[in-house]
Amino acid sequence: MSVEDDFENHFGAGAGFEGEFARALRGAAALAPESALFTLAAGAERRGRRRRNRRRAAVAGVAAAAVLAAGGVGVFADPGAGLVGPAAAEPVQPMTSEEVAELASSLLPPGSVTTVMAETPGIPGPAGNKHRTVGMLRFDDGKGAALLRYDVERGAGKPEEAAVCMDPFNTPQDSCERTVRPDGSVLVIDKLHGRDDPGAREWRGTWATPDGTVIRVIEYNGQPAAPTRETPPLDSELLASLVTAPAWARVVAALPANPGAPKPGAQPTAAAAPTTGATVPPPAVLLATLTGLLPQGARTSGADEQHTALKVEFEGRTSMISIFAEPAGARGLSDKKDAEENRTPTPLEVHEKLPDGSLLVLNQFGNGKSAVNPLLHWTAKVYYPDGRSVLLNEWNGDNGYDYRPGQPALSVEQLRAVVTAPDWRK
Repeated sequence: MSVEDDFENHFGAGAGFEGEFARALRGAAALAPESALFTLAAGAERRGRRRRNRRRAAVAGVAAAAVLAAGGVGVFADPGAGLVGPAAAEPVQPMTSEEVAELASSLLPPGSVTTVMAETPGIPGPAGNKHRTVGMLRFDDGKGAALLRYDVERGAGKPEEAAVCMDPFNTPQDSCERTVRPDGSVLVIDKLHGRDDPGAREWRGTWATPDGTVIRVIEYNGQPAAPTRETPPLDSELLASLVTAPAWARVVAALPANPGAPKPGAQPTAAAAPTTGATVPPPAVLLATLTGLLPQGARTSGADEQHTALKVEFEGRTSMISIFAEPAGARGLSDKKDAEENRTPTPLEVHEKLPDGSLLVLNQFGNGKSAVNPLLHWTAKVYYPDGRSVLLNEWNGDNGYDYRPGQPALSVEQLRAVVTAPDWRK
């Protein structure tokens, strides 16, 4: 059954909470920050990029975490008003899942509200995080039912880490407004749209305070993968008012304090230097190496150091190529062993043992693991004996999610020549 049929049959039909929530989560893949295709092409790339970001320092690691100072209820600011509650050492005030859902519902504009799913604060959900509680509501303001997801957390991050815009390179984005308020809190209103269905909308409101509280509400124009109305029910102003509502303080108080929460007046600490000595060249060096190895006559443009990618034009064809280099070490050796023992290769995957003991893996695939028609991705990866690796991803598109069929700028054999060049080992 298609997602659209599933929506039509069950969205308003009184399905069980668990079943409906599961369908909502499956549908959310259409708007997820990373598609299954890119996951298949570059699973190692994401892991490595996270480690590289931690080495670079300040920003990564806890990008979605939100938090509250130990023992406090937090500081909630009503837009246009002053602070309404100091972070006092108050005891946790238990709430039931029904009470949280009722509180969230009471903050919505006039309309009908049905609880799809609600967690009990303090009891770890599927993610195993007792400092966070989530729920999902079905809201109809008379213009069509839409799903809304609320998320309240006490974690270990700061406002600048917890309230960020999604990366437009990897996620289709209509707009993102990020405001740092005088009290140090950060408000983000991020408006995303679907990859496969341009009519799908996902609007995110995130508010993070200096003492760590984070309130997040995500709303859709229907279900995630099945839009039934032009836009989600809450505009930017209503979404901002919702996430900054002082009433959320009661939910925060029902969550246990996080021992890793930021302390008042604490100064940022410098990032620790790597202890293993295993490093990879910076993005600028990787991109320069790639440029020097391209076939004669190839032209490059739009170098993007943040994503270690650039556009390559060759013989009238233009593609994006991204690079990821993994340092030597135990993780890389484990990845090499897994690749060598892979018993379920995709249809066009080719493995080749090189004379120096390295493993070369070439691949071509389309919209899914086993899809080959049309082809959308071309990859070449070398696993070196010491655990180092170099991965090249190629696709036709202007960003990290727009995959178009057609001949790529470089053939698989040309990718092979580039990725096996000794220049990567200098």
